[in-house]
Amino acid sequence: MSVGACSHSDWEAIATGLDMAADDMAVTLTQVAPYGCDYNAQGYAVCDDTGDGFADRYAEDGWDYVPVYSSGPLIRVNDYGEAYQYDGGCDCWYREPSLDTYPD
Repeated sequence: MSVGACSHSDWEAIATGLDMAADDMAVTLTQVAPYGCDYNAQGYAVCDDTGDGFADRYAEDGWDYVPVYSSGPLIRVNDYGEAYQYDGGCDCWYREPSLDTYPD
């Protein structure tokens, strides 16, 4: 198929496919400690389940331990509006319902 023969919807489909591939590569090309979790270049928490040192999936809030650095925000809110606050004593996040912000 030549470039001139592509319709607008063809280009949208190509762009969508490239976006999906970029999202997958953002996970799989991120180096993390074997069987550990860390943040990728886009700021998302990712984890290595196979031990090869490369992230295999996005981390799950409240389940996966992701190292936190003091330069990041001390409060974070997930997609469900549930707030978590950083505790430097244990280097962990804990659930803080008083800071919840529910989506509109």
